[in-house]
Amino acid sequence: MNGDPKDETPFPEHPDLTPQEDAAQRGTDPDHVVGTDPPRPPLPDPDPGWQPDPNRVHEWRGILNELGKEHRPRCEDVYPYLLIRAVASGDRGKRPTWPPVPCWESPDILLIDASYPGPFDPARLVVSPTAGRPYRVFVRIWNLGLVPAIGVHVKAWAINPGFFGVGNQNDPYYQQNLIGGAWVELSDRTRPGCVAVVELDRPWTPDPADIGHHCMLAEVSCPLDPASGLLLSNNDRHVGQRNLEVLAGSAEIKTMLSILGGQVTQGFTLELTHAGPAARAMLQALGGGRITDAHGEPHEVVVPELAEIRGGVHMSTAVHLLTAFSQRGRTVVAASDRLAKVAGMKPPQPEGGAVAHHPFERPGATRRLLDKLGPDLWARVGTVTDAPLGEVLVEGIARQYDVGDLTAQALAQRFGGPEGAQHALRFALIDPKYQVVGGYTVVIG
Repeated sequence: MNGDPKDETPFPEHPDLTPQEDAAQRGTDPDHVVGTDPPRPPLPDPDPGWQPDPNRVHEWRGILNELGKEHRPRCEDVYPYLLIRAVASGDRGKRPTWPPVPCWESPDILLIDASYPGPFDPARLVVSPTAGRPYRVFVRIWNLGLVPAIGVHVKAWAINPGFFGVGNQNDPYYQQNLIGGAWVELSDRTRPGCVAVVELDRPWTPDPADIGHHCMLAEVSCPLDPASGLLLSNNDRHVGQRNLEVLAGSAEIKTMLSILGGQVTQGFTLELTHAGPAARAMLQALGGGRITDAHGEPHEVVVPELAEIRGGVHMSTAVHLLTAFSQRGRTVVAASDRLAKVAGMKPPQPEGGAVAHHPFERPGATRRLLDKLGPDLWARVGTVTDAPLGEVLVEGIARQYDVGDLTAQALAQRFGGPEGAQHALRFALIDPKYQVVGGYTVVIG
């Protein structure tokens, strides 16, 4: 084309076609146009003898459930996932923890003497408060979810020492006295703000008119991840429990033993174990890396290894010391090592490098064994009397470890271990169905 219209070749016109020529060029239409299905053959007549198979319903229900799991996200991926730890390390919120991990030694309920007005300082943490002295209360809370937690409410309570847990929440002895609360927000778990140490809005002063020993409870909740409201640390990751007393040096432990023994009613069982090295992380967390003696002097946390603990029955992670209960007017405090000897029990041997678990690790196992042996053999394994359990517990421990003066230091020396070691004694209350109600830890050294 050079721009001159006379030089352009005109487009050819469409030729006129006969119907036969047009049909030849177009071709024929397909048998089935797009979007339609070919006709199906007729269905066969139903089998007149057919009966439904009920097992097929369960089979298909199982298939659908598995398909649902494949596409169902985890709770912490779509909601906040709040937590107050029950254990010093490795707690991701799975409950229950006991057995074997105690649920009453939360490392996230923290105290600092109210005379210190500065910011939170782990070096100033107080493990065992003194009655009549005010303390600032801090609660460490966590959000393990991928969604920020808005409107987070933290609260804490003080209750009398003992075995607060399943079944006794409404006992007047365990009345929950509110200490205070606070409102905060937490980031999602991918950000540093997913954990916070929150100070409550008011200090706490243990009432000197009370028993002098206290347990503490804390709860965290938010609209998208609410707590159950039952304050059961072994059932709800929103709840932390601190049932702990530190008695050092010349401090006498008779009062504490009498209080704990007095909380064991007919049909229930008290088991005492030595935590051994398992208590190290908890003591370091609550004391900021050290523990304070009766004179207020800080000391390094030192706990004995299992092999260094004298007496008792050595289990995989602890040492079982004694079992106590009252039944039909008789009070029994049985030494675990004597019980195992009378029963002819031998330490289990590990197989293939696995940890050997002792039968005593099962809650209520020693009580079952004592019931099987019968009352005629109880005197061979410990103290049997008609006195109240609170009194017999003191007498039984003093006799078992040959300690005339039941002070913290004197009893700690009987357990052995390094000089100045702290010994964590865990008291667990077992109900008649051999389920753990709650526990209390006494640290002596």
